[in-house]
Formats: sequence, structure tokens, C-alpha cells
Amino acid sequence: MARPVAVLGAGIVGISCALHLARRGFKVTLVDRREPGSETSFGNSGVIGRASITPLGQPAIWRKLPRYAANRDRAARFGPGYPAARDLGWFLRFLANCRPGAFAANARRLNVLLAHALPEHEALIAGDSGLLRRDGWLHLFRTGPGFEATAGARALWYRHGVRYRILDRDGLRDLEPHLGPVFQRALWFMDVASVADPGRVCRMLAERFAAEGGTVLREEVRGLGPAGGGMRVELAGGELHADETVVALGPWSGDVLASLGYRLPVIRERGYHLHLAPRRGEPLGRPCLDAEGAYVVTPMTAGLRLTTGIEFSAPDAPPTPVQLDSVLPLAREAFPVGDTVDPEPWLGARPGTPDSLPVIGRAPRHPNLWLAFGHASIGFALGPVTGRLIAEMMSGETPLVDPVPYSAMRFRRFGFGG
Repeated sequence: MARPVAVLGAGIVGISCALHLARRGFKVTLVDRREPGSETSFGNSGVIGRASITPLGQPAIWRKLPRYAANRDRAARFGPGYPAARDLGWFLRFLANCRPGAFAANARRLNVLLAHALPEHEALIAGDSGLLRRDGWLHLFRTGPGFEATAGARALWYRHGVRYRILDRDGLRDLEPHLGPVFQRALWFMDVASVADPGRVCRMLAERFAAEGGTVLREEVRGLGPAGGGMRVELAGGELHADETVVALGPWSGDVLASLGYRLPVIRERGYHLHLAPRRGEPLGRPCLDAEGAYVVTPMTAGLRLTTGIEFSAPDAPPTPVQLDSVLPLAREAFPVGDTVDPEPWLGARPGTPDSLPVIGRAPRHPNLWLAFGHASIGFALGPVTGRLIAEMMSGETPLVDPVPYSAMRFRRFGFGG
């Protein structure tokens, strides 16, 4: 008989795990308190590609620390009342990963995963390939010094075979004629794809999973516990028993794993987005990062999606408009946008680790418990490859890539992991 498996979390990572497992003969139940793809996986820039191999923790952080500490950088902000002392261990490990050697190793490990991101998306959504746009991704620079500051990143991309072209004003105008004249240079990453509706992609994959025999259960997960040779999933409306369980709850994974005594260094990085109406007859062809403005604008079905940087706040802190208020004037002068579409900005959370690497693999003390979270802002890109890795490991197959660097065991020597 097929082994019953519970996959907790119906974002792109959990859906991908469930679909890959079901196709290997497991009897899979996908559990989430909301509809598939309606939380973290809904609110992102929809970018898929290897240009994202640069870890958040990088050597340049050291000279920016005074700006971050004073809340004078749009890329990251500390919300009012944020209990920074609670996450002190995470930030110390993050700073340790900003050293040149650690940064290079983490970039190499991200590249290993991201090299498979687009092919695995293509394989998973086969039959509906029109969801993927293959127009690349632009990094835009307002000043010469802003562009020159990317010399280290450009060298990193070159070493790892990430293809890009450098565009001057004229080249950028030819590619995106409706951008404002504020940008002097650009990097065009040509091997990057994107989607116009990440939530729709998740819903489509969840529907495909259900059509292929999987079960989707809308319930809130309250905790976990061992039960015989399997796991007991405590739900708001009862219990679910499974031989094996995959935790793919994104920023809420740590809350559930705490019931088993695990303490993993994954914090919630909040982010906002807002849709702006595109001006008639002035389309934007691809996702764009305003590098010095620290925001992304992506053409989406609902409009041009403006996505902010990171906000560190208490889990239940009310939304703050500071980052959006800061970047909206920059976006309006640079992009062909009109009125706002959304009545309120979207606010969500992403799960961040101190080394910018996801947690993928078996739990340290429970052989029938599997972990798949911690992807921060590239979870949408890495969902399908993560699902394939989890399914291969659970099936005893040879994994697509060496999973050891992404194991939770890497945290145990720092006192994390249980």
C-alpha cells in the first residue's frame, strides 16, 4: 500500500513537494489553513533564474551597518517595537556569513539550486508553458557610482556563468522605451523567466495535484508529535496521522517545530507590495529592480507590482507604510504607472536563514520528519527544485544535487536545531 504522507503548507514549496511525492506513489495530504498559494507565495516578484545567487549576507553589509541601524536604508528596516534582542543570535550568525569566504560558499550553494530553478518550473508546469515569460530581468542604476558598486557581484555572476548584458542609456531605451530618463546603466539578465501571477501558478499546480489523486485539506496546523512509527499532526479541527510528514510552512515552520523541541534560526522577514495601473499604451516588458531605490517593479496580471525590501518587525505588529511611502515617488518618476489598484498594500512574511540557504532534508532527531522552508525571497523560484529534492530523498533515489549543504544539521554546532 502507498505510504501516507502529510505535507504541511500549500505555498509553492509545499505544493511542489506534494506533487512530486504523489507522482512517486505516496498517498499525500496537503494541509494549509488557507487556499493554496495565498500567503507568502502570493506576494513576490515572480522572478525565476540564477541572477539571484547573491546571498543577502555579503561583505558590503559591514560598511552599511550604520545606515541599517539608523533605519536610513530602504533595503531593510526595523519596525517600531521590534525585539531585536530576541533575534540577536540570528543576526550574529548573519554577520558571520558576511565574511568573504562564507559569502562565496553560500553563493556557490545557491547557484547549485538556482541552476535547476527554471528547468524544474518548466517540468512541473508542463502543458501550461504559457505561464512563463522569458524576457529576462533588468537591474537599473540611476548613477555611475551605483553601477560601479556592482563590480563584485558582476564578477561573482561571471564566475558562475550567469549571463547578462550591460546596457547604456540608448540600449536601455531600445529595450524599455517607456522608462523614465532617470537610469544611466542597466544589467539585463537574459536567462531569467518570470510569471504574471504567482498565486495562479500555485493554484494550477494544486489543482493538478488534486486531479492526480492527492488530497487538499484546509485546516490550521497547531503542532506535531510522534505517533507509533509515524507523526501525529495536530489540527484545529482534529488530528491527522501519517507515516512521514513534510514541514513546508514557510515563516510559520518554526512555530510548529517548536512542539518537537526544535529551535532553528529562521526569522520572519516582512515585505509589502502594491499594484499600480500601467499607463495606456506604455507597457513594461519585464521585471525591473531599481538597485539604488531598493524596490522591484514587475508586470503582473493585476497591474505593475511594486515590491519593497525587508522589514524586521514583531510577528503581530501592524503594517507600517514607511517603505512603500519611501519608494512610491521613485517608482512614479521611473516607470509608466498611474493610480494604485489595491485598496490596501499586501503585507506578508518570508522565512530567512542567516546564511541565505533554505533548510531542505530530514529533521535531525525524527527520521520520518522532513523540512522544506527558509527560502526567504527566492522561495517561488526554488519551490519545484525543493519539491523534487524532498521527494527523491524520501523515495531513496539519488538526489538531483547534494542535499547536505541545505540540511538543518548545519546549525547544530551553533546551538540550534534541537
